[in-house]
Amino acid sequence: FEALNLSFKNMCKLKPLLQKWLEDADNSLNNPNSLTNPLTTPEAIGRRRKKRTSIETSVRVALEKAFVQNPKPTSEEITLLADSLAMEKEVVRVWFCNR
Repeated sequence: FEALNLSFKNMCKLKPLLQKWLEDADNSLNNPNSLTNPLTTPEAIGRRRKKRTSIETSVRVALEKAFVQNPKPTSEEITLLADSLAMEKEVVRVWFCNR
């Protein structure tokens, strides 16, 4: 796309989409309230990222011990470990994936 290697047919297909985008961009410049339009917020787009979780040293030590014992725990084992450490299951799962 950036190299402008589109066929004429593909350009014709993109034209209405790009025109709509340009119109919306022009309208948002003319209307300052539209800059905070809920349809353009990260929540509406669905791509909002969760903030990075900081893990306390004692919890990290417990996770590392569990990893040494079983580097590939099942979903049930992750749930039990998360409950015992008072953590979210997803945080524990991601920790094991990143390990």
